Amino acid sequence: MKSALELAMERADEAIGGENITLTPEQIKAIDHTRKVYEAKWAEQEISLNARMAKLARETEPQTFAEHRGQLEAEINRVRQQLYSERDEKIEAIRHGARA
Repeated sequence: MKSALELAMERADEAIGGENITLTPEQIKAIDHTRKVYEAKWAEQEISLNARMAKLARETEPQTFAEHRGQLEAEINRVRQQLYSERDEKIEAIRHGARA
């Protein structure tokens, strides 16, 4: 029986016309581990950034908070994008190991 990851990868390969990649059990475990590591990293960052947002809301005037909120939200988005990009690069490197 194929895992959800294997099925999703097959559908993605079919949709883009790519070659079919068969992952080894070790690669599947490595991808799952990488996803979990980066989910944990993002959760940690999200907690920290949300705490900074809450502190800013408590310690500043509403107008000042509104001005700085956009900057903090942009930082949250940048950190999330950076972590997800790193994660995707590592997963792609694991997948490319299946082609060799």
